[in-house]
Amino acid sequence: MSAMETGANKKIGLNIEIKDFGPIIEGRISLKPLTLFVGPNNSGKSYAAMLIHSIYETYLPTIWLKNLSPDYPSGFLFFRDLFFRDLGLHTIQKNFTDEQTSLKKQINDLEAEEESEISKLLLDKINTKIFDKLYEQRLSKEISRSYASPLNEMIRFGKKSFTLKIDFDSDDVRIACTKKQLKIERYPESDAKMKIKLADDKDSVYIKMSEDDEDPFWISSGWKEDEMPRLMDAIIRLYAPNILEKSMIPCYYLPAARSGILQGHKALTASMMRNAPLAGIEKFSEIPTFSGVVSDFISSIIDMPEREGSFYPLAKEFEEELIKGEIVVRTPADYLYPEIRYKYQDVEIPLHRASSTVSELAPFFLYLKYIIEPGSTLIIEEPEAHLHPANQRILAKYLVRLIRNGAYIIITTHSEYLLEQLSNFIMLSKIEPKKRAEKYGYAEDDYLERDELAAYVFNLDKTKIGSRIAEVEITEEDGISQEEFLKVHEVLYDEIIRLERDLDGDM
Repeated sequence: MSAMETGANKKIGLNIEIKDFGPIIEGRISLKPLTLFVGPNNSGKSYAAMLIHSIYETYLPTIWLKNLSPDYPSGFLFFRDLFFRDLGLHTIQKNFTDEQTSLKKQINDLEAEEESEISKLLLDKINTKIFDKLYEQRLSKEISRSYASPLNEMIRFGKKSFTLKIDFDSDDVRIACTKKQLKIERYPESDAKMKIKLADDKDSVYIKMSEDDEDPFWISSGWKEDEMPRLMDAIIRLYAPNILEKSMIPCYYLPAARSGILQGHKALTASMMRNAPLAGIEKFSEIPTFSGVVSDFISSIIDMPEREGSFYPLAKEFEEELIKGEIVVRTPADYLYPEIRYKYQDVEIPLHRASSTVSELAPFFLYLKYIIEPGSTLIIEEPEAHLHPANQRILAKYLVRLIRNGAYIIITTHSEYLLEQLSNFIMLSKIEPKKRAEKYGYAEDDYLERDELAAYVFNLDKTKIGSRIAEVEITEEDGISQEEFLKVHEVLYDEIIRLERDLDGDM
């Protein structure tokens, strides 16, 4: 999708309340353009990140054509219709027998050119059935796929269920899982209205969502011949985008193991292709089960688009400043999958021979060059891995530039250097643009507004075996609170003092 189609400048309102999910006891997360997860190992940061990815994926077609050009004339309509079929929305009208009878009577009572509001009861039932499809069916499957585990195994140890409260652009849903299926406990309320108008021939009808709808949906006289199915299908098709369009946002996930996966994807793909003719005949015990995010990552590398994306120029700057070269994709004639190489001063070497910094950042560069578009969300686990503190400062700068250009980013991190540099960018927002450039050496747009960033710490609760999510304080004066790392500094400092005293006493 293009930046325009995904809403590059639109605020994405996703708020999640989590209880007894994986290792998470409870917590609330509100996404901002840049969202940070910090905390000890095994505290649930990746669990939360993968859950967010699963929610985004719920709103996208299963067959997600990432190579579709943004210049495709009716790209969004194409995806909307694809998703309509993907969700099976054409099957839900069988639940509205009584409402169909009432609607037909309502139309028959209309005079030519007269319009009438469609029953709120019918629209509410359509709303309910669409959310059943989205969450009880689709999100159930997506969570199981993402974690490569049945839903009941995602319930926190010692508990019988987990609950999620998902507020996606004002669609507030409460969901519980007790066994192997999600169940909606509270549906979002809808204030959508729809009107139906009888044409002057008294046979055809028009359907529109609002008074200022200049392009109403038109149904010819044929709808009477096959009773109501065609008309109901039109109503559902017109209503569904009211829920889907605002939340149909591409989301991509760079897992922690991305470097090793990228270096080994050729061998893995070759093994899968070699065994493809035996699919359904033999079991392939040598091929492990991957989580959905890892499978998606492998697929994105194999199906890497050839078209340069909107962030290509920015990615080139990033590469040059940090790795002094570039990551290139080559597809030899005798291979069916790409080969990723590091190019430095006209010399190309395989990724496995490059430094750990290069191989760790290669997936990030490729996503920026070919996959991510403004309005997309990118989730990155530990982007600072294998980076010198000086390079972590460069990384922070380009994360900020991505935010300035319409990307949404979620990261898990253990790096105080990264947090310190991001804090500096918050404080830079109070410095005049010209001074930012002349005195501090940054571009005028290198800054973060306070409300563009949220940070959450996952605190381990040893008494209850799990973690609690708490929002980290962020101020314009001090940036991001470093309390999580200060605790470790204090322990180290106390140990140093004790060691020095003991060493002085032995001398």
